[in-house]
Amino acid sequence: MAFSALPGIIRCLFAVFCIVSLPFIAQENVPPPKDTQLPAASSAQTNSWAVAPASESPIPGLIRSADQAARNRDYSTCAQLLEKVVAIDPHYKNAWNYLGWTYNALGQYDKAESALRKAILVDPKDPRAYNNLGQALANQKKYDEAIAQYLKQIELNPKDPWASANLGRVYLLMKQYDKAIATLQTAATISPDDASVMFNLGRAYAKANEAEKAVQALEKSAQMQPVPFRWNAVAYEMAVDKLDLPQAEKYSQSAIAATVLQMRDASLEHLTKEDAYMASRIASYWDTWGWIRFQEGNLPEAEKYVKCAWMIHSFSVDADHLGQIYEKQRRTADAIRMYEMALAADSSATETRERLTNLAGADAGIDTMIENGHGLLKEARTIAVKNSHQVEGFAEFWILLSPGPVVRGVKFISGDQELAPFAKDLESISYPNTFPEATELRLLRRARLACTHSSQDCGLQMISSQIVPTEEVTVTAPSVAGYVGRIQIGGNVQGARIRNKVQPVYPDAARQARIEGVVRLHAIIGKDGAIMQLELISGHPLLVQAALDAVRQWVYEPTLLDGRPVEVDTVIDVFFQLNGRN
Repeated sequence: MAFSALPGIIRCLFAVFCIVSLPFIAQENVPPPKDTQLPAASSAQTNSWAVAPASESPIPGLIRSADQAARNRDYSTCAQLLEKVVAIDPHYKNAWNYLGWTYNALGQYDKAESALRKAILVDPKDPRAYNNLGQALANQKKYDEAIAQYLKQIELNPKDPWASANLGRVYLLMKQYDKAIATLQTAATISPDDASVMFNLGRAYAKANEAEKAVQALEKSAQMQPVPFRWNAVAYEMAVDKLDLPQAEKYSQSAIAATVLQMRDASLEHLTKEDAYMASRIASYWDTWGWIRFQEGNLPEAEKYVKCAWMIHSFSVDADHLGQIYEKQRRTADAIRMYEMALAADSSATETRERLTNLAGADAGIDTMIENGHGLLKEARTIAVKNSHQVEGFAEFWILLSPGPVVRGVKFISGDQELAPFAKDLESISYPNTFPEATELRLLRRARLACTHSSQDCGLQMISSQIVPTEEVTVTAPSVAGYVGRIQIGGNVQGARIRNKVQPVYPDAARQARIEGVVRLHAIIGKDGAIMQLELISGHPLLVQAALDAVRQWVYEPTLLDGRPVEVDTVIDVFFQLNGRN
């Protein structure tokens, strides 16, 4: 049965909410691979705001701009600014720690390790550096070294809200489940409202075969943080350990339904970073739904959803899932091909390697097969495009697709200008179907076109949404010249700060006409957290007024920059969806 035909939870009213997605929880937007990926929730501490040594120093302005870049998730710019800080003053308070945290956010874990060791040399009692160094080491799978750093952090501050949580996750990765449970229970007492701690405690209970406690902890984490990425994470964990598949279905349906609503109004004329991230999110949620169906024995449905997820992004876990589905279907050659590509995407996936070895044989030359997987990866994502303009060069384009697939628009991003006219050509070519169902949504993809005079065809490579760069839709960071009275913050980040949220009243006319959708609003939030200005960006006319009436009453926690309240420029999405009874 297609997802769109499922009853119940997907037709419930999604009253207004902002998806809480702070920069340091991004990894939980995808199903956590089995014992191979350290979830990043609550794993780092930014808190830069160092004390300036002199008013004429450029460092305070650099720090303020780094803070803003970090809030906008522009970690590359943040790192560049902080590199300037440590070059000016290698002993500047907290600068090395902040730089190390930023390298962690960029996935540059060796550079993070180096910076954080310098932070500890500068200040052996740094209140954050040991934890962040533990994260850098853990992400390099240096688990024993990471444990030592977390324990040092706990020795300095037994109530540290991050170290116990991260230590528990490492024990979980090392399959030391008793230690993981004990440590995460401690973390839960320190941070009783941290949904990620409760989630990982549920995972630890599941691995320790304490199913009832696992379900309770996982459901509690979903109740504590009722947003799509958390629903998806809980659904995936329940599916992996076969804890409560009907409940997993409900959480997965909720995550997909909310995300589809948010993707309906994507436009190439008004691109945001959120639009760029959405493809990866929906792909992860489709993979979870497919894996639930696999566990239930519905292989055709499982294949449909997981295959689409894999085609959108290159997570090794998706290819591994698809390989297992093919194995169950006795499609051995297809399974081998998927395992080759899974290992090409992540050579450290030991369980995938075992599956490939079992299928192909121990003497099959697994390393050679993995090399072959790199070629298969590129081939699977490349579309032939006739070189009608007889040019040579490279260029990148945004491509907006909807089910069919139907091309909703193509936009030249960068590269050789001679290739810019291909934007029109790319509107008429045939794209692989990456939609498991005819749901109303718009999927933003990025593609790289390569043309040579020696070939009559160009190659259009669809870039994995996992690695899509978003510089072209980056919010401009403030000048380093001085104090900034208003800052721009992504709607997901600002959503975490809401203090009073008035629920909208679903308009009778919209309910009777069966109208659903997202109303996107541009808001200016005052220094006191109240809504100062509110204007419509997009949304159905019958839903707009209800959204405006509700959001005008919202109150946020004041946002501080260098200890002073500032106005916030942000975007708010208001979700409306009918349930079966309405």
